[in-house]
Amino acid sequence: MNLRGGEGMRLELEKIPEGAGPYTTSYGFNLEVLCESIRKVGVLNPPLVARNQEGAFDIVSGYRRILALKALGEHEVLCIDVTPVLTSPPERFIAAFYENLATRKFNDIEKAIILHKLLGYDVQKDEILASFMPLLYLPSHEGTLKLYLKLLDLEENVQKALAREEISMNVAKAFVDMEKGAREILFAWINLLALNFNQQIKFIEYVHDISIKENAAFSKLLSEGSVLAIAENPRLNKPQKAKAVLEFLRVRRFPRLARAQHAVESALSSVSMPPEASIHYDPYLESPYYRLEIKFTHGKDLKRTISRLHALHELEAIPELWTG
Repeated sequence: MNLRGGEGMRLELEKIPEGAGPYTTSYGFNLEVLCESIRKVGVLNPPLVARNQEGAFDIVSGYRRILALKALGEHEVLCIDVTPVLTSPPERFIAAFYENLATRKFNDIEKAIILHKLLGYDVQKDEILASFMPLLYLPSHEGTLKLYLKLLDLEENVQKALAREEISMNVAKAFVDMEKGAREILFAWINLLALNFNQQIKFIEYVHDISIKENAAFSKLLSEGSVLAIAENPRLNKPQKAKAVLEFLRVRRFPRLARAQHAVESALSSVSMPPEASIHYDPYLESPYYRLEIKFTHGKDLKRTISRLHALHELEAIPELWTG
């Protein structure tokens, strides 16, 4: 594919149709940095354009550059017309793909758009799996292809959050298999509590499991007064609210585990441990063992601490760890 046959031309920006066009893959981007670059040094790489069947110009590559020029109040742009050398839409899209691939990283929604458009331009599925998905840093699995295509069915606010890395791909994967109403509720709470990636997954898992266990809809669970009281507590900041809501859901999801953890904590808190000694355990009680840690500078220190521990009768009250 040789673009040297393209013709340089000045094109009025108002003649370029609004919208992304058939070859654009950009999504969820911020123009501020690009605008600043154009203010300082101009457009270093001319956009590529090609005439469509109606005689107007479509953007082959350079969509963000053209948007930035419009935002800066410019009226025309130097473009390269590749109509003579890229005669078909599939050729133009492949050219746009490789031009972007060489200059930037695609977010997950952009990857979904690319895969969807490749299929739309009749690129064979086997070729997409073998050739294009590795270029997108995706495993060459049909399941992964199907998952990314499903991302385009998500609501726009969810897509934007994924593109901006405000939610994780694991969350998006959970969302695509949910009903719209359930997805909207969970997404609203994730935003409300500003949950990080790990917290997002825990939150979804807890709510999902409790919903099945209690045969209750997500909306009912998350509209209960006890949950809303945490979210609306003015004395808590967002990280504190997130932690408190997750702990509330964890206790509700694992009541026996929570009671066992409380019993262990109560027993340990009643022991007057020397300051140089501490007892540790698996917070999920999956290991049956405690771990004793002693800090000392020499043997006499160690012996003295061991003697003090030996004299603590409260140690006998520490329960066996529950591993149920």
